[in-house]
Amino acid sequence: MGTIFKIALRNLTQHKVKTIIVGALITLGITLTFIGNSMFESAERGVKRGYSENFTGDVMVQARSDKKFSLFGFDEVAFGGNQDPTPVIQKYDQVLDTVRKLPQLASFTSQVSGFAFLNLDEKGQAFSLLFGVEPDSYFSTFPSIRILEGRMLRNGETGIMMSRKRLDQIAKDNKAVLKLGDDVLLNSFSNKGLKIRSLPLVGIYEYVVPTQALEVVSFIDVQTMRALDAMTVGSKDEVKVDASTQKALDASNDDFFSGSTVTAAPAQAKVDLNNLLGDKSVRNSLQTIDNGSWHNVLIRLKPGSDVTGTIADLNRTFAASQLPVKAVGWKQAAGTTAALTDVAQIIFNIVIIILAVVAVIIIINTLVISVMERTSEIGTMRALGAQKAFIRRLFIAETMLLAGFFGLIGIAVGSIGVLAINLAGIKIDNDFLQILFGSATLKPNLSLGQMALALVYTFFIGLVSWIYPVSIALKVSPLKAITTE
Repeated sequence: MGTIFKIALRNLTQHKVKTIIVGALITLGITLTFIGNSMFESAERGVKRGYSENFTGDVMVQARSDKKFSLFGFDEVAFGGNQDPTPVIQKYDQVLDTVRKLPQLASFTSQVSGFAFLNLDEKGQAFSLLFGVEPDSYFSTFPSIRILEGRMLRNGETGIMMSRKRLDQIAKDNKAVLKLGDDVLLNSFSNKGLKIRSLPLVGIYEYVVPTQALEVVSFIDVQTMRALDAMTVGSKDEVKVDASTQKALDASNDDFFSGSTVTAAPAQAKVDLNNLLGDKSVRNSLQTIDNGSWHNVLIRLKPGSDVTGTIADLNRTFAASQLPVKAVGWKQAAGTTAALTDVAQIIFNIVIIILAVVAVIIIINTLVISVMERTSEIGTMRALGAQKAFIRRLFIAETMLLAGFFGLIGIAVGSIGVLAINLAGIKIDNDFLQILFGSATLKPNLSLGQMALALVYTFFIGLVSWIYPVSIALKVSPLKAITTE
């Protein structure tokens, strides 16, 4: 085997131009692949950190549904589209009992999601995602919020907290300045009609772990969120009315207006506007806000916990208890926005694979030409007793040495490129790209996983490139040594 590698190395050094051309292609491909995948890997870590530390936790429990929905509601809702209501968790108390029994549980909180438009009077409206929360449990589970002005929302208090970035964006787009203490008017549209609520702005915040464009989320008290989402409790109680009221209800239109005379009230008569509609207790009972409805339970696990195993255990327990809920990880909880990074990385790798195929074709053509130029040499070795297996191993050794050497150079150059980008940082101003890469500044890090992947690509290039040239080399017979100059 040592002899074969010596001959292979000699052949590569003797054909320096072809070796350098093929090697440059391999180096370029591996370098681009290494840097690109390192960026996307770092982006995924950034997106995961932003979502899990700020919004989703490690595990989210949600109601089972035929439709796919995330922490922000159905994915279309997150962008102001489909207005189907997000399903609430049934048997909520039993679900919480299951969650509390987790040995790896660090903390948990519940949340109601929705969206509304901020009414800015003559200056228009601004879209806002809303999270209805119980402040004490929510902000202890997600402590990454830093108050810049005002204070945190308190349990039982009606109010709204908005991010500094969102307020700045509203000021820029709508020329409307919202200040601490201002009343914020929210309009929510659903299949149950228009809901309007006015809330005082009690706090302005920013995230310790930046989320960039996702700072569009505002926090409000859960009861107001339920009202905006039209989470009212219907009543089937039998309503008893007195005889006179029943007679009025049974009367026809003709009974009301035939031969009737309308008599004006005395000028001095006082009208009690507050009681104009009479007893409103029945009406109010039909419009009671459901204070037991939640869309999601967000769970933070102890550091080092097996998240995948915990999700599987929870789902088995839910199924055994016949609870109509399921546990999901941070990525499914985050929905479409978090999946954008995966989609972008898949597209990138498809492009890289296409380029790799082109590079392999060029390498194969170069090696085929090399084989044709070495017909006399191959024929002479065959005439001297070299078997086809020897010729095969020789060309495989040449190809793998070529791919391995320049692949390692590509990994080295890629590592230097990743370190340089990390030190310099790439500023991202576009909101969509900030969501995609999970940060306003892209700083990729070196990863053993990406180095291993680059070595796999290198091995693949070497493995595929030798097949056709070797098949040609094996067809060279000793007779070629005599007839070919």
